[in-house]
Amino acid sequence: MDHGIISFQPALPAQRLGELKDMAQEVIVAAATLEGRIAKETAQALGDRLRFLNSYHSNLIEGHKTTICDIEAALEKDYSRDEEKRYVQELCAAHVNTERTLMQKLSTDPPENICSFEFVSLIHRTIYEQLPKQHQFTHSNGGFTNLSVMPGKMRQGAVSLDGGLTTHGPDAENLPATYEAFSHVYDPFGYHGDERLIAAAASHHRMTWMHPFRDGNGRVCRLFSGLYMASIGINRGNLWSLSRGFSRDKQWYMTNLQSADSPDDSGKGFDQAYFADYCMYFLEVCLDQIRFTDQILALNRIDARIDGYLSDRDKSRGALSPLDTRAGRLLKALFLEGTVPRGKAQSIMGMDSQSDRHARRIVSQLVKEGLAVSASHRAPLMIGFPAKVLRYYFPDLFGPEILGEH
Repeated sequence: MDHGIISFQPALPAQRLGELKDMAQEVIVAAATLEGRIAKETAQALGDRLRFLNSYHSNLIEGHKTTICDIEAALEKDYSRDEEKRYVQELCAAHVNTERTLMQKLSTDPPENICSFEFVSLIHRTIYEQLPKQHQFTHSNGGFTNLSVMPGKMRQGAVSLDGGLTTHGPDAENLPATYEAFSHVYDPFGYHGDERLIAAAASHHRMTWMHPFRDGNGRVCRLFSGLYMASIGINRGNLWSLSRGFSRDKQWYMTNLQSADSPDDSGKGFDQAYFADYCMYFLEVCLDQIRFTDQILALNRIDARIDGYLSDRDKSRGALSPLDTRAGRLLKALFLEGTVPRGKAQSIMGMDSQSDRHARRIVSQLVKEGLAVSASHRAPLMIGFPAKVLRYYFPDLFGPEILGEH
């Protein structure tokens, strides 16, 4: 493809647009239905926990594997002594913090155009400036180079994905103008209804193709797409993970991206058939992950899984740290209702008025262990998701290899 300024027109695929609009509508409805099925407070707690999955899977795509336990440790500044493992911990923790920070920014101080380089460079800078200075260099299987990642700055040279055989994206001298064209073409406010979601799919490919930074483009692009969709009202609660969908078959993800790189006959634009196929793939991944989350959040399954966790904590079964099984009723109520006034906890657990002190001890234990959370000793209770319950509550999401349990 000509490495001059590439035309992003047509911005949405000229082919299969009707199919894409139908699929986009299906995704929008499914995402809204999922958000509406779960209490707001429960969704917030679960969504924040799923940021760890976004980080885990996004970095897995880049060839960096860690565990949820390692990410939690890194967030507490507890790192491995092995430099390579520490670097991966740092990246994953930075990813979680960046997503938290910028998702909050969407609510309090949204950008005028989420596609602007000002905002996308903020994603890159927020990730890499959390790393120590010695790790703010490009990295490969051979370790760190002497080239700075230049947090938040556009690359100044060519980029290659095949060891230098070919270059990728626009030439460095054409990158600023190409990016400026991209930011205008894919500004979500330039679209309406289902076309905004198709634009989100298209912009993910265009961003990865441009490779605007010296390093970290993949994880920045995936964060960008999650934030783009949140900005148009899709998956704001982070109840499903786009990165998980991509990482389930990394090679197919890469194949679809690379196919959409194909030039048209003029060499100054993109082949529309491959572009349409890629956008359909993106939307199919979204729908697959929404359906997956919808299935695992089925209330009858959650009830059974909470019971399974309480069963392993039953004193009669010799648990080292027993928990009264009546706490299960409260945990289920918290999950379903979002908040429960402390004064109702005793009756929910089926305990009579003579058991007030024991009920308070159970609640205190739940809060201490993070199974329930509360702003103060008088504030309402909400559900908590400490790492130790994830394999019980959501085994399909948090397997032992992801959590770091053996």
